[in-house]
Amino acid sequence: MRTLAQFLAISCLPLCLACSSAATPAPTATADAASDGAAATDTAATADASPDAGPVPLSQRKLDAPQVWATPIADYQKVGKKYYGSKYDKSITDLAAAEGKLWLGYGDGTYNLGEKIPIEFRYFNSPDDPSPSAALCKGEGQGEVQQTPYQTGEEVIGNFRVFDGALWQAGLDSIDADELWTQAHTSPKSIQGNVYFLEGGAWQKRRTVTGGEHVQDVVGWKGAVYAVGSGADLRSEFEAGQVFRYLWRSTDKAQTFQTVQRVKVPEDGKGDTRWVTLMPLGDALYLFGYVSHFATGKATIANALYDGATVTTLDATDELATLYPDGTLALAGGRALFWGVDVSAQPAVRTVAIVSPNAQLTVLDAFDGYSLLDVAYAAETDDVLYLLAQGEVSATSKGPFDVRVWTAKGAKPGQTTELLQADLAVRPTALALWQGSVWLGDATGQVLRA
Repeated sequence: MRTLAQFLAISCLPLCLACSSAATPAPTATADAASDGAAATDTAATADASPDAGPVPLSQRKLDAPQVWATPIADYQKVGKKYYGSKYDKSITDLAAAEGKLWLGYGDGTYNLGEKIPIEFRYFNSPDDPSPSAALCKGEGQGEVQQTPYQTGEEVIGNFRVFDGALWQAGLDSIDADELWTQAHTSPKSIQGNVYFLEGGAWQKRRTVTGGEHVQDVVGWKGAVYAVGSGADLRSEFEAGQVFRYLWRSTDKAQTFQTVQRVKVPEDGKGDTRWVTLMPLGDALYLFGYVSHFATGKATIANALYDGATVTTLDATDELATLYPDGTLALAGGRALFWGVDVSAQPAVRTVAIVSPNAQLTVLDAFDGYSLLDVAYAAETDDVLYLLAQGEVSATSKGPFDVRVWTAKGAKPGQTTELLQADLAVRPTALALWQGSVWLGDATGQVLRA
């Protein structure tokens, strides 16, 4: 999932995050929330298994040092370099295994490279073939006519989510052509956002999120699909500085969305507000977000919970009130994994925790001294994988990076075993478990295999 700095960059807001009087640097490194829960269908670790012994448990395997395997976004990078030199986002934003394929995210919502080259859902078909392919995106009647059958209508493909047996993507930032299409098909002129889900090898596009200038996250909870983001119902509202943070709900697999709650910035034109990450628990759905303030260049946390009936802002006594996530991952039994920063401390501290169904936190001290960059999950074997780098790592950090891959069972996510230690010159950004191997994406757009 994208960090606060990256989301704010989409809106050109150079802000720092604050809670009360405590300020912190923006959370570092991209992370996937539930991205590689998709591995549930593909991740049996059979590579080292004998016919008699059965699959070797992941915790008993030893990974080779990761090697560069593919450069799947070279065409996109060529266009980015032509128009923006070295400024644009060159990275693999996410990796996820689903329907037998390894999917990747990429793009740039700051420089809007989707206007220069269609951004696609790309994947690898086989661990023996490093050539990427593009999947069909079925978008007829869901925005402007596609330039190609593979065009998504987004500036960037970010964090993949997995629920109800499918891979999902929130539409972080619609291309201008789709926004103009919505204005031409609504009166008064409205704003719409997208969600996407993978079905039978093709992506289904649903431009049904009213108000979704930015749809930041999408999850399943209690039989419905929920999304969060920011925007306004009408262009006239948005252009007047009336920006809202939103919670949306769908009970028909994204054919339609209803607004559960929208909350406006305190003063029109003087800030931005978004809910950016969801965390489903057994007892409630948690919403993490912020309100930014243009005059001060800072942002305050605006976290909330939804109990199925009412959205309630978290008060200062709530353990989750001062947390800002890099990612969340739903676990069995109504629990979740949280990783991000606690801004109540000065300076802010990184936090990795298990959250119980009733939102009680158990901090995992084993992660102290590391930056958790990404998490992958194989539901069929209950294997959690962690991608870490020693020390404080951000998008501006210089290598080499002391990188670790740990594993644990989802039932006991704090009891970790190290699978890999490697010094990498380039910052890793994404992690997946696919076809018996561990795969990394990095900040230069490479995919590595361990």
